[in-house]
Amino acid sequence: MNYFFSAAFIKISLVSAAIFIILDLLWLAVVANKIYFNSLGYLAEIKDGKIVFNLKAGITVQVIIAVGLVFFISMALQLNNTLITSMTVGAISGFVLYATYDMTNLSFIKGYTLYITLIDMAWGTAQGFFAGIYVYFLTKFF
Repeated sequence: MNYFFSAAFIKISLVSAAIFIILDLLWLAVVANKIYFNSLGYLAEIKDGKIVFNLKAGITVQVIIAVGLVFFISMALQLNNTLITSMTVGAISGFVLYATYDMTNLSFIKGYTLYITLIDMAWGTAQGFFAGIYVYFLTKFF
């Protein structure tokens, strides 16, 4: 348990948070921008035809998710230190995190569609899977 209070864990968490944020920004700004804008634009503040993000809240939640993924993946690696374990636990954790968020939104936000729910859950699963890869290799580096 001391590992989770170690310099290595903190370094892995910081690097992972940076990678997670970069991947999410690429996803939101480039890959899926039109999908989210067309599906959820009615919920957002729009300026000059673009969604205005609350950067502090966005970065905060991404850091929380990234550190949570590092924690869950690191726990699994303590039991079975393999890349496949890391990727599997990352993907499952990403799925659970994003499914919780998206299914909650689908349950009560008017106009929140199954389409956006499934796309976002797939992205969360992919983010977790990617985290499994980089966390595994970061544990070897730090």
